[in-house]
Amino acid sequence: MSTTFALLTLAVLALWARGWWWAGLFVASLGSALIAGVVRPIGLVWIAAFATASWSGCERERVVDRPLAHARSHRHTRIGATIAILVIAAGLMTHTLPGFANPRVLDQMRFSADALPFRLHTNYDKALVGLFLLALCHPRLARAADWRAMLRAAAPVAGGTIVTLLGLALAAGYVRFDPKFPPETWLFLWVNLCFTCVAEEALFRGFIQRQLTLAWAKIRHGAWFALLAAAVLFGLAHAGGGPVYVALSTVAGLGYGWAYLRTGQRIEAGILTHFALNAVHFVGFTYPALE
Repeated sequence: MSTTFALLTLAVLALWARGWWWAGLFVASLGSALIAGVVRPIGLVWIAAFATASWSGCERERVVDRPLAHARSHRHTRIGATIAILVIAAGLMTHTLPGFANPRVLDQMRFSADALPFRLHTNYDKALVGLFLLALCHPRLARAADWRAMLRAAAPVAGGTIVTLLGLALAAGYVRFDPKFPPETWLFLWVNLCFTCVAEEALFRGFIQRQLTLAWAKIRHGAWFALLAAAVLFGLAHAGGGPVYVALSTVAGLGYGWAYLRTGQRIEAGILTHFALNAVHFVGFTYPALE
């Protein structure tokens, strides 16, 4: 683990600590990334733009007795910032924005003889999405009692999601039962939790599903429509893997969204459900899929 990504990991984990420790750790990781060439100067533009949009575009509280002209200006600002969040996040998560050189830590690995080759990057750009959206847009759990309540509510959803998803994948011939624990397992689990699950759940559940739930609050079953919309978008985001992968990802998104909704919009429920499914998939079944 390089200094850059060790500091970035600590910044992500510090989101659940009190205060702004995450910001100091992020600045330290960014300095290290610039020195190492992981982030180039043009990347700073996207980082600043995304941080600004995240601060401006998230509904943190409802302001009462606001003058009409002020309210309209605020609404227009939020709409513009929301569009910026979605566009920049898409660029960061698909690695299409210039200014980032994400190190490849695994290349063309085959964890089973009949598995597709697998590549793994430590994606600095993608991790930024989770870091800023959670830091600036979404509350996190702070008390042990809240963690226990979240885990109790999320556990049956996570279990059902894992059984359903892997059952469908087996039925579709996408994977087979293949228990293993290769030396790369810990590397995979670290990168998947801190740089994949946190980022994807922050965007699709913590931002998209949450904002749609707020927007559709007066619609009957609006929260469930928001869950469905976020799950469909999550599935479409995996279109590069083909139609079966899109379908499986959409079903997975329904599970993550249900865990998020069932726990009162606790982002930790979506993250842990997502991570649990990916971990069981990796150690228990063909990964990433049958060739």
